[in-house]
Amino acid sequence: MATLPAIAAIDPTLAAEQTAVEARSAAEEPRAYLGMSSIGQPCERRLWYSFRWAVREQFDAPTIWRFEDGFRCEDVMANRLRLVPGVHLRTVDPRTGEQFGFADLGGHFKGHADGLVTGLLQAPKALHVWEAKAVNEAKLGKLAKLKAAGEKAALKQWDAVYWAQGVLYMAYADAPRHYLTASSPGAREMVSVRTDSDLDAARRLREKAQRIIAAPEPLPKISADPAWYECKLCPAHALCHGNGRALVNCRTCVHATPELDGDGRWSCARSAGATIPDDVQRTGCEQHRLIPALVTLGKQVDASADENWIEYELSDGRRFRNGAPGADSYTSEELRHLTPGLVGDAITNGLRVDFDARLVEAA
Repeated sequence: MATLPAIAAIDPTLAAEQTAVEARSAAEEPRAYLGMSSIGQPCERRLWYSFRWAVREQFDAPTIWRFEDGFRCEDVMANRLRLVPGVHLRTVDPRTGEQFGFADLGGHFKGHADGLVTGLLQAPKALHVWEAKAVNEAKLGKLAKLKAAGEKAALKQWDAVYWAQGVLYMAYADAPRHYLTASSPGAREMVSVRTDSDLDAARRLREKAQRIIAAPEPLPKISADPAWYECKLCPAHALCHGNGRALVNCRTCVHATPELDGDGRWSCARSAGATIPDDVQRTGCEQHRLIPALVTLGKQVDASADENWIEYELSDGRRFRNGAPGADSYTSEELRHLTPGLVGDAITNGLRVDFDARLVEAA
C-alpha cells in the first residue's frame, strides 16, 4: 500500500491570505489627526510619537481580524437597537451624510461617534452618544461585574480609553449621557452601560490634547523603565527606550509646525510658513532635518539655522551632521540606517562622496 503524503501543517493559501492582509494594513496612510478615541491612553509621549508619525504601529493578521469583527458587530448591535419600539438611533449626520464627527484645536483633534440615540427604555427623553465595542468574553464579563456594582462608574473603571472617548463625545455633542453597548465576538452576548457627562474631565482631556499637539519635542514618558508593562507593549518602545529610529516625514522635521488656524494645517519654516500639502507631509523633502530629540545615535552639540544643519556627538567624541555637505554629513533618511561604526569610516564615506551614494536599509 502506498504511503500517503504528509498533510501540510499550514494551508499555503491561508498563509498567503494572512500575508496579504498584513501588507494591506501596512500600506494604509497614518491618521492625520490626534484621535479622541486614543487620547485616554496614559502616555503622552506615545501619543506625541503617533501624532508626529515618528513610528508606525504594525498589526498582525489576528489583530486586524479582531478589528474587522468589531466593525461587523457594530452593525449587528445597531440593527438590534433599531428593532426596539421607540428607540431612535442615528448613525449618520444628516448635515454631512457621514458619521457624527467632532473637531477642535485647528482640526488636529478629532473624533467620530458611532451614533446618537434617544428613546432608551431606561431614559426615554435623554440624548445619549452611542458607542459599540466588541471585546473578548473575559473583558465583557468584567464589564458586567462592574455594572452590577455601580453602572455610572463602570465605564471609567473598565476602560479608561473608552471612558475618555465617551466623555469628549458627550461634551462636543452637548449630550448628557453616553450609552455603550459591548459585545463578545460575533455579538452573541451583550452588556450595556450608561455614563453621565463630565465637562471638567472633558476640559482636562482637551488640555492634554493641546499639550501634545503644541509640543515641539517628545513629552515625558510614562516610565523610565523599558520593562514597564505599558512600555513593553508600546509600538514606540525601541525609539523611546533604545536605539530605534524615527520615520522621515514632515512631522518629524524640525521645520514643521501644526497650526491652529485651519483644518489640520501644518506649516514649514523653511518655506516662510507656507502650508505643507498633505501628500508632501508623508514624505518630507531634501531640506528635512530630524527633530534632535528623535536622533538616538548621538547628542546634539551644534546647529546652523541659516545653513540648515544640526551636529551630533557620539559618546566617544566623534561627530556627524544631519544636513550640510561633507563626508560626515547625512540626510535624515540616512540617519535611520547609520550605525556608530559607520561614522567617520573612510571606505563608506569615500563611496558616498565619490559616487554620491547613500546609506540604505539592507535588503
